[in-house]
Amino acid sequence: MSAIPELQQRQIDRWCERQAPVVKRGETRVMSRWRGRMVTLVEKRADAEGSGPFGGAERAFAQLRYGTDGLWTLYYWSRELGHWRRYPVGEPETSPVPLLGQIENGEYGGYFF
Repeated sequence: MSAIPELQQRQIDRWCERQAPVVKRGETRVMSRWRGRMVTLVEKRADAEGSGPFGGAERAFAQLRYGTDGLWTLYYWSRELGHWRRYPVGEPETSPVPLLGQIENGEYGGYFF
């Protein structure tokens, strides 16, 4: 299995678009950064200096990795260790959707937000 399936790319991008409530869309948004088989989810804030929309602070909070076996795994940024760590709950999935649900449902939100 080579590239990330286009349907799954769209699922991730649509999830990101839905994360900022309508009333906050001018202030914050979630974006996906793609690199090879990894997708880093980034929270981006509007620039307080007024130099333009979303020119301000950004913070990577989760990473999805697509394995050569066609399975997705979820990682979180460990502030203490300074690198990505595998999310300790759940198993690899054939779709990124259940993993995005784990982030969104906030059961273990301390890992992400």
